[in-house]
Amino acid sequence: MSLQYDPEFAKEAAPILQRLAISDKPDLHDITTRRAMMTAMTSKLPPLPDNLEQLIHRVPAPDGHLVTVYHFRARREPCEHREPAIVHIHGGGFISLSAEQCATSHVASVSRTGVQVLTIDYRLAPEHPYPVPLEDCWAALQWVYENAQLLSIDPTRIAVMGESAGGGLAAALTLLARDRALSPRLAKQILIYPMLDDRTVTNHAGALAFWTEQDNITGWTAYLGSNASDHIVPYAAPARVESVAGLPPLYIDCPQLDIFVHEGLEYAQRFVEANIPTECHLYPGMPHGFEALAPRASVTQRAIENRYKAMLTF
Repeated sequence: MSLQYDPEFAKEAAPILQRLAISDKPDLHDITTRRAMMTAMTSKLPPLPDNLEQLIHRVPAPDGHLVTVYHFRARREPCEHREPAIVHIHGGGFISLSAEQCATSHVASVSRTGVQVLTIDYRLAPEHPYPVPLEDCWAALQWVYENAQLLSIDPTRIAVMGESAGGGLAAALTLLARDRALSPRLAKQILIYPMLDDRTVTNHAGALAFWTEQDNITGWTAYLGSNASDHIVPYAAPARVESVAGLPPLYIDCPQLDIFVHEGLEYAQRFVEANIPTECHLYPGMPHGFEALAPRASVTQRAIENRYKAMLTF
């Protein structure tokens, strides 16, 4: 039996999939068009419920740039109680989108879980290639640790989370945290179809893939430069890490029609072999970014529930 979309997903996503099927595909390394296409799929942040608040922090990066961090949490009086928190990194293939454009889901997740979310507006490639985006994220993570008491955050219960390129950056951030001896250690990493391996250049799903091999080469080349080779370090492409020992527990989502499914499953297997607590979900019939295409599909709702549980258990 050949690969095909989940029937419920295909029905709900049909209008978008039809538009994508007849639209011109961006040329290799055409970042402008890809940015416009991804931006068109985002929605403005809705008004916050009365019980939630959004704070905006400015964090200095090593080069003096101020990294914006959008902070979503339950509205309450200042107190001594410390709470868990998610440091979040948005997707976009390293080349597109912003924390603000990807913030809509945080309203629902904070409302449902009560867990604070701080999402990082890191600088994008190719204007700011590796290591700038990762160092922006590292500066923000350090700032959260240093200000945990002021923010009512429990420093022993801080997790990192990201989707796509943001998942790759979140994985890289855990490597930095381990190797730079961040203390307390990160409690968990939640990786949603992460972009981990610059060597992925094949597309097993063909026309069913939402993020193609052309997109992938474009994103990685912008992030790493055109002279990428086997000298790429794991902080740039986490799939290249030699050992996952000492890394925090892993939650990972892998849609089967995503070109990242093989690298994601291989990464999860390494955590299993290292005896690190690992939760891995494989979603048949689903492509990259399926939540944006079919938010009401039952498989999407199941995936979101799984992620909420992951956000509550660390």
